[in-house]
Amino acid sequence: MYYDLRVATIQDAEAVSELLRASYPRLMRSAYEEEVLSPALQVMTKANPSLLSSGKFYLAILPTGLVVGCGGWSPEQPGKETVEQRLGHVRHFAVHPDWTRRGIGRSVFTVCVRAACAAGLMTFECNSSLNAEKFYRALGFVRIREIDIELKPSLMLRGVLMRRNIYEDLVS
Repeated sequence: MYYDLRVATIQDAEAVSELLRASYPRLMRSAYEEEVLSPALQVMTKANPSLLSSGKFYLAILPTGLVVGCGGWSPEQPGKETVEQRLGHVRHFAVHPDWTRRGIGRSVFTVCVRAACAAGLMTFECNSSLNAEKFYRALGFVRIREIDIELKPSLMLRGVLMRRNIYEDLVS
C-alpha cells in the first residue's frame, strides 16, 4: 500500500473534517455512550484551522487523493496557550476506519517525532480518548491518569493523559 505523507495546509480543512467524520464515530463507539459521544463528535470532527496552518500537522494521502490519516503536534497545550519547555502535545490523530492496522498512524507519528525533536522537544503528552489508549501505548506512551478533556465550555469527554519520551528516538 502506497501513501504520501505531507504537511497539511488550511486548504485541507474539508478533507481532514471528512476523515474525522469517517473515523471518530466508528472507532469511538466502543468506548463511549451515545449521549456522551454525540455532542463530543460535533466538536471533534471539525478540522482545527490553527493546527492546519501551523506546519506541524500531517496527512497520509492515497494516490487517489483520499486522506486516510492525519495527526500533528503543538508546543501549546490543547485549548490553552501554555507552553512548557521541551514538552509537546500530540494533536487530532485519526486513521480512516477502513485503513487501520496498516502503520499509517505510526508513520504520521514518526514524522511528528522527527519534527518535534528537531525543534528541541524531548517529551510528548497526549490527551487520548479511551478507545485510542491502546494505539498510543503501542507507540510507547505511558498512561499517567484519567482526565476530563474540555472540548468546549461545559462539554467534557473522559480520556487519558499519556506521556512519552521522544528524545530516545534521536539517540537510539
